[in-house]
Amino acid sequence: MPSPRTSAPSTTTGSDALLYLLFGILGAAMAFGSLAWLTGNLTNTFVGSGTWAPFRVTDALLHPEVLWPTLSTSMLMVGARVVPGLFTVALVVTAAVLWMRWRAGSKSGLARKADLAPLLDKEIVAKAKSLRPSLGGRESKRGPAR
Repeated sequence: MPSPRTSAPSTTTGSDALLYLLFGILGAAMAFGSLAWLTGNLTNTFVGSGTWAPFRVTDALLHPEVLWPTLSTSMLMVGARVVPGLFTVALVVTAAVLWMRWRAGSKSGLARKADLAPLLDKEIVAKAKSLRPSLGGRESKRGPAR
């Protein structure tokens, strides 16, 4: 028989925040490296020699001048650092906003059953009885008092 699930945190520190942070940093680094390669190649196509470099993310991150030797330093900086950096920041902010909305739960704006409970017949009758005990034996439009 499987043990019942609890709401206890799964780590000894009390939350999985460090794990999520680690995955977030790893994902952002992978996104930045891939975008650096892509935008570096696009920059080389439009401004440089026009040839595409092989997919080597570490070289695109650490030594972009090796992959695109014909590009000027300023074009290399813009194509392999600034543009992918902006795209990566936009992706990270979008992911953070979506994650925060997901963690906050569904906010559809519609009332739940628990929100409507004080407005239902049983609750109205109980409230009326608590406010005026003399109404206990009387019948109302809603039916006999309970």
